[in-house]
Amino acid sequence: MAVGLRLDFPTLTLPDYDSVCDALNFPAQWPDGLKAHASTEVDGHLRVMDWWESRQHFDRFVESHLQNAMGKALGDRAEAPEVTEFQLHTIYTR
Repeated sequence: MAVGLRLDFPTLTLPDYDSVCDALNFPAQWPDGLKAHASTEVDGHLRVMDWWESRQHFDRFVESHLQNAMGKALGDRAEAPEVTEFQLHTIYTR
């Protein structure tokens, strides 16, 4: 079932996000199962909003790619996000 995820990174900012995207070669290498992605800064910290085919797709991506990319891009400043998961009733895209 499709799932929405909000990822809040308490100490990271948009330039940190850009560094991690460079390390991932994202969006050129689009992750399997990711349907939509957005990022913003809220009250001085990074927030990412995703729509995935399933939570399992997201978890596989974190284990196989994201953790390493964050370590490469941010070193000891890499941090796990606070994740809020929600089921999607509808989402419309063109």
